[in-house]
Amino acid sequence: MTKVRPSPHRIYRELVDRIERNCRVVEWRAGDIDLWPLASQDLFLDIFRNSGADTAPPRQPFAIRAASTLATPATNLWKSRADVAHWVPRPYRTDSILLGDGVSLDRVDGAWHDRFGEPIVEALERHGRSCFVMQSGNLTRLPWARPTYSANQVGARAAVEAALTKVPDVDLPEHSAVMELLNLAAIAAPSLTRERLGRRARAVLAQAAGFDRLLERVQPKVAFVVTYYAGLGHAFALACRRRGILCVDVQHCPHDGRHRAYSWSQVPTRGYSTVPGLFWTWTDGDAAIVRGRNGSPWHRSISGGHTQIAALSEIESEGLSQKLCSQDAKFDREILIALQPIGGRTDTWKALAAVIESAPPSWRWWIRRHPASTSVQNGQYAHLLSLRGRNMIAGERAEIPLPILLRHMDAVVSLASGAGAEAAMFGVPSFFLDDEARDTFPGLLARGHAAIIDARSLVPAIARLPANRVPMSIVAPPIEDTLGEIDRLADEYSLLCREMAFEKIDRSDGIVRECQPPCAA
Repeated sequence: MTKVRPSPHRIYRELVDRIERNCRVVEWRAGDIDLWPLASQDLFLDIFRNSGADTAPPRQPFAIRAASTLATPATNLWKSRADVAHWVPRPYRTDSILLGDGVSLDRVDGAWHDRFGEPIVEALERHGRSCFVMQSGNLTRLPWARPTYSANQVGARAAVEAALTKVPDVDLPEHSAVMELLNLAAIAAPSLTRERLGRRARAVLAQAAGFDRLLERVQPKVAFVVTYYAGLGHAFALACRRRGILCVDVQHCPHDGRHRAYSWSQVPTRGYSTVPGLFWTWTDGDAAIVRGRNGSPWHRSISGGHTQIAALSEIESEGLSQKLCSQDAKFDREILIALQPIGGRTDTWKALAAVIESAPPSWRWWIRRHPASTSVQNGQYAHLLSLRGRNMIAGERAEIPLPILLRHMDAVVSLASGAGAEAAMFGVPSFFLDDEARDTFPGLLARGHAAIIDARSLVPAIARLPANRVPMSIVAPPIEDTLGEIDRLADEYSLLCREMAFEKIDRSDGIVRECQPPCAA
C-alpha cells in the first residue's frame, strides 16, 4: 500500500504547534511589530515551495523589480486610462475603509467587484455611510465597478523608503531553538533567518507608515481587510492598531476547524499588533473556534455570515443565471470543476480531462479558474482548458459569482478547493482528487459533504447522485445588523487602545507625558 505523503498544511501545522509550545516566538518583535504572525505565514510559504506545489513565476532580477517599483504611479495611471471614472488618485475622508486582496474578485456585467467587500460597502451606502475602497495588486483586472484606490502605491513608496533606511533591531528570543527545530524536521525555511526577519520588519515598518499617512487623511472609524495575512495586510492592521481603529478581517475562505492564519497556541496579553482586532466569520462554529483559541480581548470574532451569499438574494441569483443560461439546452448533470494552480498535479488534471471526454454528453461541465491564477499558470491544467463542446463552459461565463453557480450545480470537483465548503452550504456534494483534502477539510469529509476519490471513479460517483437536486436555502444575518454590532465593538476597541496608552505613560520623573499609540511604545 502506497504511503500517503503529508501535505504542506499538515507539516506546517505540526511544526508550528511544536515551535509555539517550546519557543518564545510570541515575543518576537521589532519596535512595535509583532513578528511571529508574519514569520509563521512566511514559514508556510517556504514549506509550500519546498513541496513543489508553488507555480508562481520566479522573481525578476532586482534591477527590473526596482525600476517597476519606481514606475508604479505612472504604470497605474497608464493601465487606468480606460477606466478613469473609477481611478482614485489620492485618499479622502470617509466613514470606513476597505483593503481588498486584489484577487478575491468577481466580474459582473464587465466590471470587477470585491467578492467579499462589495456587499459591506453597499450596505454602508444604503445607510448613508461612505467607504474608501482600496485594492492590492498590479491592476490586471480592470475596469472596477466603483472608484478604487490602488494600494500598490503604498507598497511601492514603502519599498523605496525601506531601501534607504537601516534594518531595525529585532528581538528574537530562542531564535536558535526555532532554527534547530526546523533543522530536525528537515525544513528549509530561509524566511526565518535573522537577516530575512530584519528585512521583513523594515518593509512592514515602511508600509505601516504609508498606511498611517493614508489613515490620517481618511479618518475612518472602522477598517475592513480581505486576506489580512497576505501582501500589505499585516502592515495595514498595524497602522490601524496604532491609531486605535478596529481592523476587521472579512473571512474569504473556509476554516473547517483550523486555518493557519486564525489560530495560535499563545497570544500576547496586549494582542498581536500585526493582526486584525476582529474576525468576521461565516459561521458560529468558526467564530467560536477563533474566539476559543485566541481568548484575547484584542482579537475577537463575530459571526456575520458569508457576505456575498447574504447580499445576493435568490431572485438576483436567478436573474443572473437566466441571463447566462436561458438559451442553453437542459442537461442531466451540472458539474463545476474548480481549478487550482498547484504544482505537481498535471497528471491528475490530464486524467480528469480524459474522464470528462468519456462522460455522458448530457452532463455539462463548468471549468472555473481560481481567481488568483495567472495566465502563466494555465499550463498546469491546459488539457482541461482546451476541452471544447456544447457541454463545456469556460472563460467569463464560468467566472460569474460562485454562489450563483453553486445554486445550480449537482457536484463540485477539485483537488482540494475551498469551493467545496461553500458548495456544502447549498447542499452540493464535492469530490476531491487530492489526498491533501484530508488535512485541509477533515470536517467536511467527516460530515459526508465531500469525498476523496480517484478521477477514474468520478463518473459513476456522479451518476449515483440524486436527480433533480433542490438547492438549500441559506439564512444569513443581515449585513446591516452585523455592521451595527461592529460599530459598538469599534468603540470598545478604541477605548481599549486608549486604556493601554494610558498605562504606558511614563511617570518615572513625576511628569505625565503623552505616550505613543498602543504597540508603538
